[in-house]
Amino acid sequence: MPQVNNTAILFFSRNLKEEFLAKNVGLNIHQFSNLFNLLVQKTRRTIDQTKIPVKPLFSNEQIGSSFGERLTNGISNLFSEGFDNVIVVGNDAPELSSEDLLWVEKRLKSGKNVLGRDSHGGAYLIGVSKKDFCADEFLKVSWNTSFVFDQLNTLLSSEELDNRLIDLNKRSDFESIIKRGLQLSKAFKQILKAIFGTYTIRTNFNFTLPKSIWFQHTEVRGPPSLVF
Repeated sequence: MPQVNNTAILFFSRNLKEEFLAKNVGLNIHQFSNLFNLLVQKTRRTIDQTKIPVKPLFSNEQIGSSFGERLTNGISNLFSEGFDNVIVVGNDAPELSSEDLLWVEKRLKSGKNVLGRDSHGGAYLIGVSKKDFCADEFLKVSWNTSFVFDQLNTLLSSEELDNRLIDLNKRSDFESIIKRGLQLSKAFKQILKAIFGTYTIRTNFNFTLPKSIWFQHTEVRGPPSLVF
């Protein structure tokens, strides 16, 4: 049966454990679990407001040995399911709005690929059509570097979203978004402030412990359910 909507959103994210190991920004696991759940919750709520079909793809479901392989396979699988266009987003650009996503969907339907440039030279959003997607070329992109946006832009001949959003990778990124964050609600920023309220430069988390026991007996609690 053909898809009613020929555009799908790929919500591509690490799981909690891998995200913590990659960029814990000085928080212990309890603090970071609240942060992770907050960002995931915010992104999912934004996506759900669009009514565009979405496929969440976390680390344990991703296929490939590198970021590029996992992302390329995720996009390819959605195209194989019958979608003509895919919009890729992560959990680290909370300023992304449902209006942005709907605008990207319209541009894709009109035959235009779309990119969102983040504050580090990467892309917080990739909107690509099946006809312009080449898995081999995607694998050649220097993922997780400041060259990503420019390389994708050359590859896809894309339009650019007006908003250059902060991509949350470092503590300074969170500080910036708390101060700026014009598209974020006061409640969202208050939760961020509360999570980082006990931050210290020297975290008391013991990184000398074996990784296999870091997450044992750790209770993960989500942030309060608020309207963002």
